[in-house]
Amino acid sequence: MFKLDNRIEQDSFLVKENNDFQIRLMDISEVFWVILIPKKSNLTELYELEIKDRNYLLNFAIELGDYLKSKGRYYKTNIGILGNVVSQLHLHLVMRNKHDPAWPGPVWGFNFKNKLDEKSKSNRSKLILQFSK
Repeated sequence: MFKLDNRIEQDSFLVKENNDFQIRLMDISEVFWVILIPKKSNLTELYELEIKDRNYLLNFAIELGDYLKSKGRYYKTNIGILGNVVSQLHLHLVMRNKHDPAWPGPVWGFNFKNKLDEKSKSNRSKLILQFSK
């Protein structure tokens, strides 16, 4: 049975759940940061997904990133799968601008200070939902 890692749950909120994965938003305002988590138990590595599921997940992330970049005038789309701190398989999609506080460095480990306000939560969620219908 699928169980979301507590650290992901505490740092993000659910936007949409489909049969294959959860789409979540990190609760930070400085960057538009999406997390995709496959809904299969005990996954830690990308190769553990069946190839069709892997391709679907990666293509979804690429296409969502392209969509968000076009809607939000972002400079760069970062996609990453780390798993050093949270081993549960999850994919990060981070929309970057040259004026975000972590630029040009990585967002991982950066001390973001601001949570999303309700308007930003709603706006970012709506963009994701418009894409993923």
